[in-house]
Amino acid sequence: MAVADNRNLIKKQLFKHESVSVSGLSELLGISEVSIRKYLSQLERDRICIRTHGGAVLVPEKSSATQPHSTVKQAIAKVAASLIQPGARIIVDSGSTTAHLLPFLQLIPDIVVMTNSLPIATALTERSNNATILMCGGTWDPVSHSFQGQMSEKMIASYNFEWAFVGASGVDVETGTATFHELTKLSQVMSEVSEHTVLMAESDKLNKKMPNIELAWSQISHFVTDNLIADVAVKQIRTHQVQVLLAEEGE
Repeated sequence: MAVADNRNLIKKQLFKHESVSVSGLSELLGISEVSIRKYLSQLERDRICIRTHGGAVLVPEKSSATQPHSTVKQAIAKVAASLIQPGARIIVDSGSTTAHLLPFLQLIPDIVVMTNSLPIATALTERSNNATILMCGGTWDPVSHSFQGQMSEKMIASYNFEWAFVGASGVDVETGTATFHELTKLSQVMSEVSEHTVLMAESDKLNKKMPNIELAWSQISHFVTDNLIADVAVKQIRTHQVQVLLAEEGE
């Protein structure tokens, strides 16, 4: 396979999974781990990924190449980040929308950021001189590229924060956030230890019905979404005493 083909295949794996391992890529491409490391080093120089022990993670804002709503997510993240004051203590849940907070967090001085997301923690550690980074442990979830489970919950519960930033697989105007995942406790703990909980989600998540309630509206203080949301949905969500903030693409 040509060098360009190898690079493109590795990039596709990064964009698809957000993290890759040297051993996994070596097996997939049928080339040595030494060669894989060289490709990853090249991609790191191109700011496509960040090298980690045994692999690499996608630079979050680079995910826009494969996410059609990435500019919307960036607009949502900009509005959400405007809530954060210098010196604030925040917790950021794993997710593609919350990951778009990264370029804005790097500009806010003296903040403390806890996260269960390895890509978010790695990117902040590598590229921010302003933030103190806290990473919770737990059970590794290869789907979300984050740590989950009771260990994560116990560690987060031992802290307190001013702001929690969470995403959602689905949003119900009557009940709150929902997911197909049965492990919903971690988001609830994040909300419980924070003065304010900010839900970041695109308006099309309102059309996605999920079986498991994650956060009730009573646990959410702010909902940041795009300005394509229907007025009737905004009015209904505001009846739950939630502040709805609308982001406009391109702001």
